[in-house]
Amino acid sequence: MLKNIKITNSRGDQFEFDSTNRLTNGLDLSGLLAIVNRVETNAPGTRYQNTKIDEREFDLEFKIRQYSFTEETKDDKRSELYKVFNPNYNPVRIDFETSNEDEYYLMAELLGTPIMPPDKSNNNAVWQRCLLQFVATDPFIYTKNEKMVDIAFWVSAFEFPLEIPEEGIEMGYREPSLIANVFNDGQESTGMMIRFKALGTLRNPSLINVNTYETLKLNTTMQGGDVIWVSTYQRRKSVTLIRNGVSTNIFNSLTLDSKFLQLNVGDNLFRYDVEEGPIENLEVSMRFAARLLGV
Repeated sequence: MLKNIKITNSRGDQFEFDSTNRLTNGLDLSGLLAIVNRVETNAPGTRYQNTKIDEREFDLEFKIRQYSFTEETKDDKRSELYKVFNPNYNPVRIDFETSNEDEYYLMAELLGTPIMPPDKSNNNAVWQRCLLQFVATDPFIYTKNEKMVDIAFWVSAFEFPLEIPEEGIEMGYREPSLIANVFNDGQESTGMMIRFKALGTLRNPSLINVNTYETLKLNTTMQGGDVIWVSTYQRRKSVTLIRNGVSTNIFNSLTLDSKFLQLNVGDNLFRYDVEEGPIENLEVSMRFAARLLGV
């Protein structure tokens, strides 16, 4: 049972379902179809080639309570619906919870404006029935809370109560591991956000999948304080440098043989490197949202 459903369009306008905007059939995200490609052969039957998850189509039916509304209020409510559910403001984000309070979202596109039939069986003194039709060109459901894994970072050595001996104290220490395991507990492989942070000058940072030897490498010089975010999500690939608070697109700094590293289901081992400069000048972390076929 999915609950606490909220829809937000690309402008930030929101609509929530509650006792006055009541879903009649709930949100059904089951039954995702797949396209199975196969070819004819001389032998009986066909030969399997591959499978592709299809886009997701679904409807939302709901009712708007009208029995305490004036005609002016009814017009305002209809105007609100057309403002939020405007296909020009695709894609929309649909947030929801499951019965055990887990939070998820998916992205979808409206196929038209809200359908609000005017006949008495659908529009009376109590309720106005409405229908929204969606297609999710990205068919996957994502966990709302992202997971983060650090490969290299500084650990604070402060403890309280704080006592400072004559020889001084260690403010923090460098986590020595150059390899980290990123565990993807989703149902599908997924992209991620990779964060390179420079503590001092270095050149050409990289991240390597230890299992496949695929590498993502940047041909750039980082200064102390620089942060580079690399998105390897499908349809959302990007490389952004943040220096002195200013964001710059540096997509062309990727080397020609770089791969947009993905997280397979289960364990994924990664290590990082730099071409020039102390490797201690680099911190690396990854964050991702698990990708699901259904909940």
